[in-house]
Amino acid sequence: MDAKDPVFWPFGKRVFLSCFRVRIKDHRGKTMDVSLSREEVIQEVDRAVDELLASAGVSEPPVDAIRIAQDCLGIVVCLDSRQPQRGRAHRAGGKQHIFLRPEPSEERHQWTVAHEIGEFLKGDLLRRCHIEPEQTPVMMGESLANLFADHLLLPTRWFLADSRELRFDLFALKRRYRTASHEVIAWRWLDCPEPCVVSIIDNDRVWRRRSNAWPVRSRRLEPAELECQRQVHMTKQNQMVSQDGWTVQGWPIYQAEWKREILRSVRDIE
Repeated sequence: MDAKDPVFWPFGKRVFLSCFRVRIKDHRGKTMDVSLSREEVIQEVDRAVDELLASAGVSEPPVDAIRIAQDCLGIVVCLDSRQPQRGRAHRAGGKQHIFLRPEPSEERHQWTVAHEIGEFLKGDLLRRCHIEPEQTPVMMGESLANLFADHLLLPTRWFLADSRELRFDLFALKRRYRTASHEVIAWRWLDCPEPCVVSIIDNDRVWRRRSNAWPVRSRRLEPAELECQRQVHMTKQNQMVSQDGWTVQGWPIYQAEWKREILRSVRDIE
């Protein structure tokens, strides 16, 4: 196999996709790795998200993470053009603060604050998974705060049903979940039971490509995907292509000097 063209297997087939690895210390101070079921972690994250939304009085999308942080959790959110990273949490004057670097899109601020809320609640999330926070100096693999951010902006209780109702139309979902980026919405499709491949192409180069059902080559598109991407690029409109046993939906996410296409591909049932 070409080392530059790796195959990524579906969730559940490999350890780094099917579970979280946590490095803890036992009562003797010895470090050891513990694996947590991905399903168990997601279940607890979804439960924490539902409880937070209920306490914030949020009963439908979109989810405003900044408002939740300020009004529900008492976290001060402010801009700081001097900091290099997107977001930084700091406690000062008896209050928790989140400092945001100015960004060109509101979605980046929303995701950054949602991530920092996840960091703020990480101790509770770990205890829900039966791990004491003081035992956990390192979380390896997928970040728990990243997972929380994605699920807060796109709560499972609404997102799965809305994706089906809207036939996985990225633009329709973006209108409903306007605080989440197109990319975050697309990757959340991999958490749906419906099998698919999600591909993101930036300036005619495949940036990322993943599936929740089939092995896929990370940089190599199927002929139907190439045709769909070509049509999207040519028309600057969303397209659907059925070819060679695949049905592919594609959407243009274009800016002045940067062009991205997002594809969702499904194998046709024979």
